[in-house]
Amino acid sequence: MQPDVAQWIRVSKRLTQASGFLELGLPEQALAVLNNLGPTGPFEAQVELLRGEAYRRQQKFQEAAVAFRAAAEKSLSTRDRQALMLMAVCFQQSSKVVEALRRLAQSPDASSPEAK
Repeated sequence: MQPDVAQWIRVSKRLTQASGFLELGLPEQALAVLNNLGPTGPFEAQVELLRGEAYRRQQKFQEAAVAFRAAAEKSLSTRDRQALMLMAVCFQQSSKVVEALRRLAQSPDASSPEAK
């Protein structure tokens, strides 16, 4: 099966648009763009990361944590540091401090010598 390059270009442009909405403080519009992308191909992790950020800005921390977890799981690296950190922040902001600490402990930085 050949990749649909035209779709990937469309997704890339829409991600830029969603990111712009977030920069303008318009998370609802960003989510509207992200929810209508169709197949995202290699951009799955980035889509979930932006979705998580949009939810976080709406203070929907549970939804944000789910999106950040999906971003980390879909990332080319098995544990995307940024997604894990943002997911932990969402758990902390929704008063789930133990879960936040557990997620931070899973971060690749937690086991590196520089983190100690």
